[in-house]
Amino acid sequence: MSDFMIIGELYFVKELFWFLFPTKELAAAGRTWARPSRCSAANIAKVLSERYNCNVAVVEENTYVVFLEMDEDYSKVLDSNGNIGWIRCWSFYSYFELVKE
Repeated sequence: MSDFMIIGELYFVKELFWFLFPTKELAAAGRTWARPSRCSAANIAKVLSERYNCNVAVVEENTYVVFLEMDEDYSKVLDSNGNIGWIRCWSFYSYFELVKE
């Protein structure tokens, strides 16, 4: 299976928490994932938001995202809470699974 997502398709977040940054440049500068721990992921997102003076959202594992755009290792996603942002992911299918109808 290819290590690229299908734009516009729904994916299940299998592992990790993902931080959504408003731009690719901020995603490159910041930490884009965390091990599962809702409290620590929220705290890290708050620190990142303050550090970069922007809103950093958290995509939780066991939720859904739609990939909107891809640029090398960076992907723009829409999460199930309506947040849109950029993540960085090198091993896509290790963490996301295509939802089959």
